[in-house]
Amino acid sequence: MTGLHVSTERALIRTVAGASRKLDEDLNLSSLQAIDRLQKLNVKFREHWIAFPWLVLEDCFTLPAQMPIPKMLEEIAAHGNPVGIVGVALLKTTQRYTVLRQMFRKDEKSRKTVERSAQAAADIFTERVRRIQNLHERAKNEDSN
Repeated sequence: MTGLHVSTERALIRTVAGASRKLDEDLNLSSLQAIDRLQKLNVKFREHWIAFPWLVLEDCFTLPAQMPIPKMLEEIAAHGNPVGIVGVALLKTTQRYTVLRQMFRKDEKSRKTVERSAQAAADIFTERVRRIQNLHERAKNEDSN
């Protein structure tokens, strides 16, 4: 593992920890500022994401970081302003995963919306890992027979 990889992993851990703190006030980001923040996080930690991070909109609709900006703006107009960012990342040095939850608003409804998206992401990830483990177990059992 390279030193650069370890340093970006540490930066990711600090980012996740900082993002988990409760907001004192709303960030008041424009749609383009929220998209920019998402894309910068995506690029900065690209080697760690299990799937692209995404913007969470007011109605819980999500926009992946790789979506074209004009399409993102259309979806924001249809589903409401961004309330946060969610992403699932693998921490290779500890062989663990973490879920980034970055809030843009301090209100309870927005927090719950981002939390629902984060929980859904974690559930999908753990189910995929379980399926892989089951495939490995079946293959081992078939090899031993």
